[in-house]
Amino acid sequence: MNFKQRLYQFLKWMEKYIEIDMVYVAKGGFWWLLGRICIFLITLGTMAAFANLVSKETYGAYRYILSVMGILAIFTLPGMDTALIRAVAKGYEKMIFPCAKSKFFWALIGSGICFIISIWYFFYQNFPLGISFLIAGIFLPFYNTFSLFLYFWQGKKRFDIQSQYLILYYLLITLVLIPVIFLTDNLILIVFVYFLAQTLFGAIFFKLTLRKISNQNEEKETVSFGKHLTLMGSAVLLGEGIDKIIIWHFLGSVAVAIYSFAQIPILRIRELIPIFPLALPKLSEKNLKEIKKGIFEKFLKLFFFSIPFALFFILISPYLYKILFPAYSESIPYFQVLSLILILAPFSLLGTSLVAEMKKKELYIIQFATPFLQIILFLVLIPFYGIWGAIFAILISQIFNGGLVLYFFKKI
Repeated sequence: MNFKQRLYQFLKWMEKYIEIDMVYVAKGGFWWLLGRICIFLITLGTMAAFANLVSKETYGAYRYILSVMGILAIFTLPGMDTALIRAVAKGYEKMIFPCAKSKFFWALIGSGICFIISIWYFFYQNFPLGISFLIAGIFLPFYNTFSLFLYFWQGKKRFDIQSQYLILYYLLITLVLIPVIFLTDNLILIVFVYFLAQTLFGAIFFKLTLRKISNQNEEKETVSFGKHLTLMGSAVLLGEGIDKIIIWHFLGSVAVAIYSFAQIPILRIRELIPIFPLALPKLSEKNLKEIKKGIFEKFLKLFFFSIPFALFFILISPYLYKILFPAYSESIPYFQVLSLILILAPFSLLGTSLVAEMKKKELYIIQFATPFLQIILFLVLIPFYGIWGAIFAILISQIFNGGLVLYFFKKI
């Protein structure tokens, strides 16, 4: 039995737990999961290069910059990505143009803030960070706008095209970045090449996607809904990025590097669980009230997958780190504890149902309450408990998030 057949069998098994049918899986599930597996492997390769070729101080500064840019990405209207998925799934393919226009012009605000940060570092004669933030601010509107190509193909349920583009996109960026890492430990050059590669390759795939638009239908509420989703998710982006900024402030760049080598693999592993992207287009076409009971049953069954999944990575992590990241052995216990959040993956199915039903009020509460709690916990725990404070803050807030999602799903 070859790899494709094994992966297809896995997706067929997942059919019992996610609101999809096997025709849908055959069309896209294999490609979607293959794409995420490839991205996971590419990420491991990139991190291995950083771990073995770049100092912890430089890598910590690099992750700090990306964390700040992740927060400033709020101004690029990331909620427009999900809104575009929904619009394209309903046949409104032309909405990619107004979505892209909105993302680009709002992103200019983020660039302005980035330039202010750059000036601040120049004022204090920290030229590496000053130049790095200047570079990042220039590229911010472009690479975030071009990334819409991924969500267009997701809405079309063409996971084959989406995954092929996604794999090539990340592979090309990595093939450009790793030689730079091999040749230099210079933060400015690494940051410049990373954002340049993101922008150039994103532009190529965005252009290819625009050529495939097959209808001119529009939906007026898509842009408005995208802005609502952005507002809902803004606290999430803040919560996801502020941890490294607080660690940078209290513990320094080396601690940021150690923490990143525990957290980033978990983020990529979570992406291997194909609940949200496979379920959203299908759930958007259905009346959730009619299938609510079935969704909840599948939610419960998903724990038979998520618990062994989490335990597998907890047990295998010491061996993976010894082989790939020998300089970051201190990240292992942090990774193992963070792996517990993989158990909570089934709540994504219930959350996807709320998005499909456009439950704006409920989503606002979830998307603001959870990050708000997480940020408070970061501010309280990190100064006293260091990296462990960040780890426990994430666990507590994720459990709280699951409880909120379950509560609002029951009220549909």
